[in-house]
Amino acid sequence: MSKKKKGLYFIEKILDYKQYQGQKYYLVKWQGYNNRDCTWEKPEKIPNLIEYFSEYEQNVKNLGSNFYSIENDEPPLLEDFIGVPCQQKQTVLQQQQEQIKKLQDQVCSLKQELNQVKKQYEDIIQLIQTLPQEKKVQQTNQQQDSENIQDSISELSQKNTEVKLPNEGGFEYGDQLDKIGQAAQIKQTGIKMYYLLWQKRCNGMIPKNRWVSSEYLQKYDIKSLCYYLQKKLQ
Repeated sequence: MSKKKKGLYFIEKILDYKQYQGQKYYLVKWQGYNNRDCTWEKPEKIPNLIEYFSEYEQNVKNLGSNFYSIENDEPPLLEDFIGVPCQQKQTVLQQQQEQIKKLQDQVCSLKQELNQVKKQYEDIIQLIQTLPQEKKVQQTNQQQDSENIQDSISELSQKNTEVKLPNEGGFEYGDQLDKIGQAAQIKQTGIKMYYLLWQKRCNGMIPKNRWVSSEYLQKYDIKSLCYYLQKKLQ
């Protein structure tokens, strides 16, 4: 409030009332000054507070809470005096806190999924190690036979133009994974989906990218899934 001259200042009326962090504040209108020269005062600074506050309540009852509003002569806000954060800043801060909470939840979800995948991977390794040696040899032979069959199929499909693989990539078609592009979660079911990019086939064609479920990756390429999740957590 700008002073016109040295001396006493007289209270005309109370225009508003607020409470911040347990402290009460009253917007005081001073005689001979405009609304913009009002000041926010604590109760102990206002003599005859009960009388002025009763008049304020009556004005609010009769004219509404904005009874003192005058165009181009708005009184100061409480934050102009005591540094109360404005509503816009509070909203931005709240949005940032919500984003941080959302990111923390996503990290927690990724950690849980990574732990599950690691556990399944360890169980598979342990199961393989406990198999009898004969079964290991048999499994190796079967794997070699499967690889030989796959190579033969690849050669035949390359030579014979009538044999065509689907345009969409897949481990079941003998395609090799290039990398996992991104991950997403379906809100309705909570299923994790991964976007796969494939290497070029023997015939020179690059298979179309494909969304697959977490179970699909765990079945065909659990190592790539573990690497992707671990990289996301770094």
